[in-house]
Amino acid sequence: MQLQQIQKKIYEKLKLIRSHGRQEDVNYFTSSAYFDYTTLGYNFRMSDITAALGMAQLKKIDKIIKMRRENADYMTKRLSKVEGMVLLKPPHDYFHVHQMYTVCIKEGNEVRNNLMGYLAEMGIMTKVYFYPVHLTQFYRDKFGYERGELPLTEEISDHVLTLPMYPELTI
Repeated sequence: MQLQQIQKKIYEKLKLIRSHGRQEDVNYFTSSAYFDYTTLGYNFRMSDITAALGMAQLKKIDKIIKMRRENADYMTKRLSKVEGMVLLKPPHDYFHVHQMYTVCIKEGNEVRNNLMGYLAEMGIMTKVYFYPVHLTQFYRDKFGYERGELPLTEEISDHVLTLPMYPELTI
């Protein structure tokens, strides 16, 4: 094997490790596609520029949280009327910053997936947070996990849908 091929293999392996072991064939942040986790990995993606941006964001954290909470309140009021959708409520006395806005679709993954497709056609990206970790390629290959071994985890994952939630969200 040539050095260039070896280096490419190492590079590809390091890319997996830095992103939780997630296979990234398309941009994770702009796609609703399912991403498989093929190896054990970590979150090693922060650069100096990212850190600098984070420091700047911390200066306006109260405003960001306020905007997220207002958006979540608005969505909760509107979505509470949607039949077949269960809104997840934080425990009493929690201060929720709504980093994500996840709902539960009563009918399960077929209806949920159809809704995801419809919303994607309308330009609204959604995700399933979170796909059962034990069913990703790494854990299936390494430990032999199969569907059905963690039924509650799988049941929850089959019903959840995460809607867009960010401070500048226009509704």
